[in-house]
Amino acid sequence: MLKKIPLFIFLFLTLPVCANESGINLEWFKNFNDTNLEEHIMEALSKNHDVQIARKNILKIRQDKNLKISDEFPYASIGAGYVLLKVPKLAIPNNDLQTNSFALPFLTSWEVDYLGKKYNEIKKAKWDLENSFWELKSTQLIVATDIACAYFNASNLIKQIELQEKITNLQKEILQRKRRMFDFGTISKNELNEFEERFLYEKNNLENLQKQKEIFLTQIAYLMGYSPFNTKEIKITPFENINFSGDYPQNLNGSIILNRPDIIKLDNEIKKAKLDITIAKKEFLPNINIIGILAFSNIVQNFNWQGALAALTAGATQTIFDGGKRVFTLKKRKTQYDIALENYLKADISALKELNDALYSLKKDLEIYKNNEERLKNANSTFVNVFKSYNSGIKSYIDYANENTSCIKQETELLNSKNQNFNNLLGLYKTVGGAL
Repeated sequence: MLKKIPLFIFLFLTLPVCANESGINLEWFKNFNDTNLEEHIMEALSKNHDVQIARKNILKIRQDKNLKISDEFPYASIGAGYVLLKVPKLAIPNNDLQTNSFALPFLTSWEVDYLGKKYNEIKKAKWDLENSFWELKSTQLIVATDIACAYFNASNLIKQIELQEKITNLQKEILQRKRRMFDFGTISKNELNEFEERFLYEKNNLENLQKQKEIFLTQIAYLMGYSPFNTKEIKITPFENINFSGDYPQNLNGSIILNRPDIIKLDNEIKKAKLDITIAKKEFLPNINIIGILAFSNIVQNFNWQGALAALTAGATQTIFDGGKRVFTLKKRKTQYDIALENYLKADISALKELNDALYSLKKDLEIYKNNEERLKNANSTFVNVFKSYNSGIKSYIDYANENTSCIKQETELLNSKNQNFNNLLGLYKTVGGAL
């Protein structure tokens, strides 16, 4: 076992260098061809507080691992003390022992890890450290997709607000015309109230869109570690200029979920639980301890080798009775292993479900987007005809305004479909652990 200790030190101290601390696949976000989005994501990954906590947690767990390595080494200490000694002359005649003296003892103890229990604990610490890196990747994945989702929603809402302002102005103009008609007595109060209700409805829609936009902007600021009062400094690309140039996955192999940080972490938890069973079994075997002492004093002579006291003992200890503690511990570890296995299987099935849902949603929402494109073309064609009729005096302004409103609303549906496709892509990216 002594020959293996240097190897342990080398492997575990170099593990942080070999582990993947760089994080997630950021190249995929370049498919949106939006430098503002990429800059926001990079800034969030460097300043977001959740990411910072995950990074600092790695440092903490690394020290936990180093503590486990230190348990492999002997323990040594030094002390200093005053000794008051009175020895009967009859017991040791002609002695020159000092009554008042000082002692300087060196103590050492070492539990020989012949069973490899401490080595097993180091392996567990290694998996904890590996999991902390995967936790960092998981946090980075969540932050990147959350900020992209908020960014797309904010960009979409900015465009939606622009369109909703047009609708509100059209309804306002209709209402003003209806009020003049009411003043001339050509329409009833009930009919006027109906148009006022339509105007207020569209105005409330505009207020809600502005509210939602501000919420998403503050979400972006929060994810980047900024104050929510700095939302005006956030650069947002116009939604019509954002387009996805990558491939829309139709089918993916189920094994791709093995790239997910949570799946990898749960797999490591199974390994740890299995190792805990091994450690619990080794508790039934004896421990071997080595204890040594070397004490210098001036009891006989002044702190030299002639007056030194030295002792070295080695022996095995075996627990005979502990009230069944070791048996209960072993049973507990086996149950914990079963729980870890069930958690892994549950997460595996859940990940496959999320993958299937993400692919199906992406497929269907793409079809909806294409249908909305056709609907917008038809709405534009109808509006052009109504506009020509309005200019010819065949249609009234109200007919023109209502058709224009319908056309704008169809455009908002198309934009929402586009935004939904972006969110589906982000959901799929997160579901597969960024392996797109």
